[in-house]
Amino acid sequence: MSPLTFPELIFGTTITRSQQETFDLSYAIGRALELPRIFFLEGNLGAGKTVFAKGLICGLGQPDPDDIPSPSFTLINEYLLRFKVFHVDLYRLETVQDLQSLDLEEILAEPAVIIVEWAQKLGNKELEDVILVKIEDLGGDNRKIEIQPLRTGRGSQSGNAPLEL
Repeated sequence: MSPLTFPELIFGTTITRSQQETFDLSYAIGRALELPRIFFLEGNLGAGKTVFAKGLICGLGQPDPDDIPSPSFTLINEYLLRFKVFHVDLYRLETVQDLQSLDLEEILAEPAVIIVEWAQKLGNKELEDVILVKIEDLGGDNRKIEIQPLRTGRGSQSGNAPLEL
């Protein structure tokens, strides 16, 4: 039997008991990343998607998490670290035109680490090497984080309707 390699090592379910534990989990994933990947982050408002994204970005070389603002209003933040990194937040998008105005087709085609919060709004986008991160609030600071390879053509897995690129 061959040893597991990244990303197989990260797949599975983890319970974190604080924001720091969520950050540390994603930080370790960022440090272990050997190739650009796309991360789709799904979870309810306040579940910890941005904390997870910040840990991942710091693991890729950003020294200070306080220098990683949420892209809730800018929609896309870009970083030049060990890899080019795009942090995308689709929460505020309501129409297909909103989604198309972001030029996500170009971003998703780049050899970069792409972190997409509220990724379920993308719908049936065909992509390779996508890692789905589902974060569930268990109450208090406890989170259940499921990390799995994404099967393309999946449609929306959460409550928000997909917008489709």
